[in-house]
Amino acid sequence: MEQKKQEAIVADNRKGIDLSRREMLIGTGALMAGAAISQLGLVTPAQAARTNGAAWPWPYEKVDPARVGETAYHAWYEVFCSQAVTTGLFEQLRQNVGEPWTDFPIESISFGAGGMLGWGLTCGAPVAGALVIGLAVPKEYSNAMIHDLLQFYADTPMPVYSPVNPKFNGEIPRSVAKSPICHQSVGRWMKTADRSFGSDERKHRCASVTASVAYRTAELLNDWKDGKYKPDTAWSGPGTVGLPAQQNCMSCHGNDIPTAPR
Repeated sequence: MEQKKQEAIVADNRKGIDLSRREMLIGTGALMAGAAISQLGLVTPAQAARTNGAAWPWPYEKVDPARVGETAYHAWYEVFCSQAVTTGLFEQLRQNVGEPWTDFPIESISFGAGGMLGWGLTCGAPVAGALVIGLAVPKEYSNAMIHDLLQFYADTPMPVYSPVNPKFNGEIPRSVAKSPICHQSVGRWMKTADRSFGSDERKHRCASVTASVAYRTAELLNDWKDGKYKPDTAWSGPGTVGLPAQQNCMSCHGNDIPTAPR
């Protein structure tokens, strides 16, 4: 009886040794395969997860800014600011380049409308423009281009773009947002124009601002493609308030500017 127990123990130990050898061989094989993949320049699963299986930055071919703007203007009335910008830019990129632009779900950026689902944060138009820049342009250029786009939105009397076939026929005033923040941008225009949020003029204004941002994004991308891009602005970072913030605090906070511990 005792002998049978000992034989069973020996057999179990052998199974364990065989299993350990098998696991070791599998692990070694995986390691060698990973090394081979690295040497061949292929994409590992972890890399594929980070890049969605595509090389980055994505290939870019020049687009027609006027067409981008007109498409974005009309798209605003259906999907609002953020998705309208991606619609205007992706339409031509899908035609001119194809993959991976054809695979990107532009509806996924729709949350940017109204400064993030009506929260009044950063306007969805420059958010979407920044997304496209980030997909197409290496980081050593893209950050400066996105800063320029935000500064363009904040400092330019808007809207700039005049649609060929507007939804509203009539003149509307322009206003300077002084910020890419949605509620500041819209609120300042409403005060200047003396129009309500639900008015046709306000809708036309936001659609035209969206088209203006889409147009400007296309210009920046085209300049970069031609090797002509030069940064317009320099971002100063946290600045005097000790945390990430815009540098025009007085325009909203007056003398009550919050400061962070040093």
